[in-house]
Amino acid sequence: MTSMTTPRPETDAEVDEAIGQVEAQFNEMYNQTRLVLTRRAAEVHPELSIFGFKALRVLQRQGECPQGGLVEALHADKGVVSRTVRHLEELGLVERTTDADDRRVQLVALTEDAGRRLESAMASDRTVLRDTLMAWDAEEIRRLRDLIAKLNESLAG
Repeated sequence: MTSMTTPRPETDAEVDEAIGQVEAQFNEMYNQTRLVLTRRAAEVHPELSIFGFKALRVLQRQGECPQGGLVEALHADKGVVSRTVRHLEELGLVERTTDADDRRVQLVALTEDAGRRLESAMASDRTVLRDTLMAWDAEEIRRLRDLIAKLNESLAG
């Protein structure tokens, strides 16, 4: 006589425990990411904050943009972005110009030196991620990509 067993449905406690483990891993990943960002920012300039580094990355991807575009891209307060841009300018990492079509608009762009420094710092990041993931098989990497994409879509609402 053979008996077929059906998988036992997960209990709320099991799901809660799994979610708690995911939260713990996210906390660890957040801490590791902050450490990496702090190191990368220091590679660009010793006085560069993580937020300033993020602003530079936006400018690297988008090119010259209105200061308001940085506010939107960074999901930050106008005053915080304004102070950050001023500090980046003092460090010689960005240049501000007035928009010729609308003199009220300040355009922000990376300096050439900042672009070189940022590219060098980002090359280090790519190497670390690549070296880490090279130990995984391609299917694991695709599964990670898909799960992160699914989570990002869910969080975006």
